[in-house]
Amino acid sequence: MPRRSSPGAAPSWPVGRTSASRPSPAVRSRAFRFSTSLVRRPRTLAELGERGILRSISRYLDAPSAGLLVAAPGDDAAVWRGDSIVVATTDTMVEEIDFRLEWPGFDFRKLGRRLMAINLSDLAAMGAEPRHALVSLSLRGTLPVADVGRLYRGIAEQAHRYRCTVAGGDLSGTLGPLTLTATLVGRLGSARAMLRRAGARPGWVIAVTGRLGAAAAGLRLLESGARPASRDEQAWVAAQLDPTPRIAAGRALVESGIRVGGDISDGLSREVERLVEGTRLGAIIDVERLPLARGLHSKQWLLAVTDSEDFELICAAPRARMRIAQRALERIKVPLTVVGTIDERSGIRFRNGPRMERLNKAGYEHFR
Repeated sequence: MPRRSSPGAAPSWPVGRTSASRPSPAVRSRAFRFSTSLVRRPRTLAELGERGILRSISRYLDAPSAGLLVAAPGDDAAVWRGDSIVVATTDTMVEEIDFRLEWPGFDFRKLGRRLMAINLSDLAAMGAEPRHALVSLSLRGTLPVADVGRLYRGIAEQAHRYRCTVAGGDLSGTLGPLTLTATLVGRLGSARAMLRRAGARPGWVIAVTGRLGAAAAGLRLLESGARPASRDEQAWVAAQLDPTPRIAAGRALVESGIRVGGDISDGLSREVERLVEGTRLGAIIDVERLPLARGLHSKQWLLAVTDSEDFELICAAPRARMRIAQRALERIKVPLTVVGTIDERSGIRFRNGPRMERLNKAGYEHFR
């Protein structure tokens, strides 16, 4: 499994591509953490976690133009009114946190595609259409020019595929890890026609697109240093290194009248939590209904709901409305599987045969 170096470590990065002298890798640790104190206030990011720090800084984010915001911080992307409804998102990938150059079969072209895909997925999670992108890269001076070319080729391929123009960005040097950031801007036809995390009601069903667990299985394979030996394993690695954003599916959900949803790149369990966050509602997920990736055994369901960075979409709606959405997604050959329900009992529970289980780990969270 991926490991994270200690929060206080100050690594000394080499200027070449070799990682022989680097500290223990810190690629997206999902280790279990438990609070050691019930009283002391968190003092570090590791103690507070990504969700905690976002809540803490939110009080500083109001601005004179806040009245133009349709969706403020908390959803997958920001939305504001202009000549049309504008949607914007940004995501960063950091070497040794999100990727490693020494992974078997590592490809800078796929890295560029992935940088765009993780941002496109945020637009898909709002039901938006991509329009423009800004790309900012911090690269080491020893990086071969050919690798930089491959990186931008991957960026351009995704932009072309989803009709998104790369309008500019920034390029800077670094003595540390490669840091890649993309900012994407899209649009919505109406402020009322988009996916939001808020608004789920008791009795609504929960559904996900595609299959789950492939990205986590691919990451484990990459971390082991082994090359994929079967078609299933090749698909797992592709899900991790070269994911496909669900832009068309996001639009189809909105056009079908779905209004509550997001993506599950931080794990299914984490996203279900977000759908009921701030309410007294909860949810039941039926383990037997989870659409696991091909090659995964039913006993590996935890991999799909906690660890997996699947760029699939989740949504909630009345059952009749969900059937309409399922038919719409069938037309674009994207499966939409009902996996659970919203109820009035707080907490997320997993129905696994005769047992009802709760998890002490929801999904990936930065700094933890």
